[in-house]
Amino acid sequence: MFYNYKLLLSFLLIFSFNFLQGQKILFDSLTYKMPIKNAKAYIKTNKKKYKNFSLGKGTSYSIRNNSLVEKNEELVEVSFWSKKNLNLKQAEEYLVSTKAFLESKNYKVVYSQENWSKPLLMNKNKPCIRFVDENKNVVLAMEPRGQGSVYNVFLTYYNFDWFINQAKGTN
Repeated sequence: MFYNYKLLLSFLLIFSFNFLQGQKILFDSLTYKMPIKNAKAYIKTNKKKYKNFSLGKGTSYSIRNNSLVEKNEELVEVSFWSKKNLNLKQAEEYLVSTKAFLESKNYKVVYSQENWSKPLLMNKNKPCIRFVDENKNVVLAMEPRGQGSVYNVFLTYYNFDWFINQAKGTN
């Protein structure tokens, strides 16, 4: 009896591992192409967790109503905003702090403008800074948006393969 239990447990662990390996995690438990209904339910269940979380020293991000982007009723991207409006200096600090945090989590910069941390000097027609995770599953775009005295920092998580296909125009 103990042998059968051990065999069943081993099978379940292997199956679970293979299932998780097949999932393309975007952020936390949000996976690429998960049904959008499930993604929204997950966020609703974990509302407190996503209302105010840090991605670097002195940062506070939040998920908003349009943070989950879907195509054909499946999740394709996840976006976060700085929780509060920022002044120019705070936006610059958010960019630097969030970049350091992401790099500590093994994200690598794959593209950045020369002035990626200076919103006033950035070319608005080009992406600010992009990262890829160490397994090449996720592309993350970070950019400041705003003008005058009001800015926000946005982070958008994409599936790597989907992003590459979009860039190539093959989706």
